[in-house]
Amino acid sequence: MATWNYRVIRKEHETGECAFQIHEVYYDESGEIEGWSQDPVEPLGETIGELREDIRHFQSAFRKAILEEAREDGRAILRSAYEDQEINDGHYFELMDRVSVALDHCVEFVGNHPVVRKNPKLRVIFEKAEEALAELYQEAGRLEYERTGD
Repeated sequence: MATWNYRVIRKEHETGECAFQIHEVYYDESGEIEGWSQDPVEPLGETIGELREDIRHFQSAFRKAILEEAREDGRAILRSAYEDQEINDGHYFELMDRVSVALDHCVEFVGNHPVVRKNPKLRVIFEKAEEALAELYQEAGRLEYERTGD
């Protein structure tokens, strides 16, 4: 079954400046992109609830890879915007720093919430998320060490 969702598309202008916009992207039955809206879209709803829900769907676009238009065999395609980006030594430390900040915020704003503290099932779920972030931090550090040998 064909589907669609909102995606962030990076567009580079002839001036060299970039802009990011949200578009509708359409997929075929195998999940491959088959098209997208030419113009960016904006949140819309016939009620405040529908508008809120549309904005929630817009926000989900930020959890997916950013796309960019490119040309392949003379036709326009969408591809990952940063697929050619090189990884440098600073990226590993940057990732570790971001994970550390996210982990602190996660503990402070979610783990310490009274509902999470007092509900054993929620606490177990939260602890899994906390452990996953800690594992991400450790793995990034291991990869940095392998890369640099320091």
